[in-house]
Amino acid sequence: MKRVWLKILKDFGIFMLIVMIVMVPSILLSVFGPREFKYHDDSFDEFDYVVPEAENYSIIFDQHSHTKYSDGILTVEQNIKWHIAHGFNAMVLTDHNNLRNSEDLQEMATKYAVDFIIIQGMEWTTGRLHMNFLGLTEWNMRIPVNPSDAQIQEAIDEAHSQGAVVTVNHIPWSLPRMPNHPTRQQLLAWGVDYIEIVNEDDYDYDSDPWINNTGGFGAITGTDMHSPMNVNAWTLMNTTFTAEGIMDELRARNTTIVYNTAGSPDMSVSYENPWYDIFSPFIFLGEMFENYYENRITIPLYFGYLIIAFASYQGIIYGIQALKEKNKSRKSE
Repeated sequence: MKRVWLKILKDFGIFMLIVMIVMVPSILLSVFGPREFKYHDDSFDEFDYVVPEAENYSIIFDQHSHTKYSDGILTVEQNIKWHIAHGFNAMVLTDHNNLRNSEDLQEMATKYAVDFIIIQGMEWTTGRLHMNFLGLTEWNMRIPVNPSDAQIQEAIDEAHSQGAVVTVNHIPWSLPRMPNHPTRQQLLAWGVDYIEIVNEDDYDYDSDPWINNTGGFGAITGTDMHSPMNVNAWTLMNTTFTAEGIMDELRARNTTIVYNTAGSPDMSVSYENPWYDIFSPFIFLGEMFENYYENRITIPLYFGYLIIAFASYQGIIYGIQALKEKNKSRKSE
């Protein structure tokens, strides 16, 4: 009996090793691998949206977007061109948990200085909440998967010490996925400056009562653009056309929101990516696992599925062997 269990444990170890050999590359492909569509620098030349109600404002602003330096599909320059096509003239680049885009950002800030302002930022992405830090200069602190209250406060304080503005992103999206998400009262007590009142096309009506520039949060919008999409909201400011002017207005919470359900339809020209078709089965598999941190039950659940799959496989093998032995004994009789 002991020998049987040792064999089962050995087989299970081999089974899990094979699973890991398949899963790790699949997760990496889902995050860093080829995307279904590609975009070129001229993919955004076919449209030039004019934001309604913005004629009296100097800044048309987006606080939340991503590039290839995290899980976005566009380069830094393509990101800028996409924003210009949708009526923006200023943005913060907020790739997840890194500032690797900083060299490209500085180059593009110089190249587009006359018409567009790009500011360094970062999305502090964890299993409890997602925050944007607008106007960072560096980030050397470890970013925990599931931070404690003290670690969240420490991150907010560090961002503020650099003169950055802190926003909390997409609360309606986060709450169902993050049962331990901080309350709005906690966020206010910790010193969060803004709630992202519109993320993509989703308006956070539950946060409306908390928006009060003199005592509550400021209101700000974010496209959260990972790949080209329609735009339904813009943040407006009236200040000098400089990064410093924008940061001063953000710190003073002098923002106005435009939310338009019709919005600016995306007309970016995309190109099919043949590499995506080749790797798509692994990409789909990896996408199931890449955001495991958002729900504590996910890992045990997946391991439960694997154990059931292994047990089913062993049961089938055992049944086949039992039938063979039975047939063999019948023939010998």
